[in-house]
Amino acid sequence: MFWHGFIIGSIVVFILILAYRIIRIASLPVHLRWELAPIPHERDRSKYGGSYLEVYEWWQKPRKKSLTAVIKYMAVEILLLRAIWKYNRALWPLSLTFHAGIYLVILAILLSIIHALVSIGGATSELLLDIAWIIAITGYVLGGLGVVGLILKRISNEGLRPFSSFTTYFNLFFLGAVFLTGYMSWMKAENLAADMSLIIKQTLTLDNAINISYPLSLHIGLSLVFLIYLPMTNMIHFIAKYFTYHEIRWDDEPQDAKMTVKILGLMKQPVGWASSHIKTEEKKNWADTSSGHEKT
Repeated sequence: MFWHGFIIGSIVVFILILAYRIIRIASLPVHLRWELAPIPHERDRSKYGGSYLEVYEWWQKPRKKSLTAVIKYMAVEILLLRAIWKYNRALWPLSLTFHAGIYLVILAILLSIIHALVSIGGATSELLLDIAWIIAITGYVLGGLGVVGLILKRISNEGLRPFSSFTTYFNLFFLGAVFLTGYMSWMKAENLAADMSLIIKQTLTLDNAINISYPLSLHIGLSLVFLIYLPMTNMIHFIAKYFTYHEIRWDDEPQDAKMTVKILGLMKQPVGWASSHIKTEEKKNWADTSSGHEKT
């Protein structure tokens, strides 16, 4: 029953830590409202950076948002790494290779899960397993190449060295080990996707006959440990990016009563720093400071 407990327990711990981090991020104070443009959910005006504010008496008219445009924008950002292409094109090929490897491995696992669920009902699909098998090896190879490339890039590039901490390299090596053991498992197994599907099925049905070969057990063990480790690191950006875009960059909602209460509460916070233009000897709060009542 070790594998049942380890697999299920790791997933539960991952979900709990991830939920805690999401709640913490979502409960942070109101962000600085940048009002940046263009904003994708503006239907006809996003092409030129327009806003609903340019509409005559906009407060009396219903807002029209485009969910399709937002999904399209985020798909390009997530799958093709638009921001890296735009601001650090030399790093883009390596980062894209690395992320493509992660995406493909996740896709192979999802296909194995689908096959496991189908097989519980008595059906099977060799084609689905073959597709997952090909996707898995492609993901392991691309991911491994991306890890090696990013490590060498960070070592050789003076501009990246200040941003390359021990944790950065540790995360890359950790992921590299996951990709490497995955590749080794793929080489040893007749069909890695079929083995993964069987393990998933046996875990879901609590089948005591579960038996995992050494290369695959090493791969699964490392992957589960990484799964627990993941939400405790800055790799949480795959969730934080939602808040960065939707709750900060693209938040152009008019200030309502609820928002006013939050802002007034924050304005009562004391100013915790001082400078030539901000004097805090009398521990003024932000309301006093912003209204120009502080001593100068």
